[in-house]
Amino acid sequence: MNDDLSPLPGTEVHYLRSEHVGDEFKVIVGHCESAGSAAPGVLILGDIWANFGTAVEIVRLLRLSEVVPPLLVVGVGYRTTALDRIVSLRARDFTPSVALGPGFTDAAMMGGADRFAAFLQDELKPWLRERFAVDPDDAMFFGDSLGGLFATYLLLGTPGIFRRYGIGSPSLWWDAGSMFGREERYAQAHADLNARAFFAVGAHETPEGRRRFIEQLPADRRAAAQAEDADDPPVDMVADCERMVAALRGRGYPRLDVGLEVLPGEYHETAPPLNLSRSLRYLFDAPR
Repeated sequence: MNDDLSPLPGTEVHYLRSEHVGDEFKVIVGHCESAGSAAPGVLILGDIWANFGTAVEIVRLLRLSEVVPPLLVVGVGYRTTALDRIVSLRARDFTPSVALGPGFTDAAMMGGADRFAAFLQDELKPWLRERFAVDPDDAMFFGDSLGGLFATYLLLGTPGIFRRYGIGSPSLWWDAGSMFGREERYAQAHADLNARAFFAVGAHETPEGRRRFIEQLPADRRAAAQAEDADDPPVDMVADCERMVAALRGRGYPRLDVGLEVLPGEYHETAPPLNLSRSLRYLFDAPR
């Protein structure tokens, strides 16, 4: 690893084949520990095309005052830079069911959350443990949008796979809100949920906020966005987050710590960095 040749020092790229998913993932690792520190904790995230560099720099800034522990930032992504292909692949891996509709028309590229979760548990974690001498069983997972849907799926379906969950602007609208049914089924079968989870969402991630966003676009882009929304009306992601957190808090799970923040002035497009920063601060007890 030659930091002089990297635009983001202290990072390295690997490729890891998954038998569960039947695909090869691009795994980017960022070292954010102090010199001489003990084995770092682990932060795993998807959407490396949008989140990895942000995550590394946020962690490094928080490390300046040591308000979060040393962390190995592990981004899981794909061997492509084509955004349309990335969108398709993340839908395959982050969605727990098939839900055809606007923007989602290929049933074969949906519903793979169980396989992706198995990759994280059975293939990525052992690889991290062996290669970097870390404890990925004590890791944090962060996901945003469909990644936030997937993080909620993990929280409610695979207890113990992670200890901490940063859940940004989760797409809880997926499949007619099926994740709320998953929450109910979990509650019926379990008396506890041993995890820390933090939900964050932009205050403008609502139909009214979407209209506000569109009104500020250039005329040509505004017309295109209005046409998109006519086919696929925006949903109230703030209300969905508040509903999910209220449901979880209402269960009275002895070992569940769940937080929520609605971020003033933020849209779905602008919230992700703050979602991650707020999640890190909450989940590692940093000043808030």
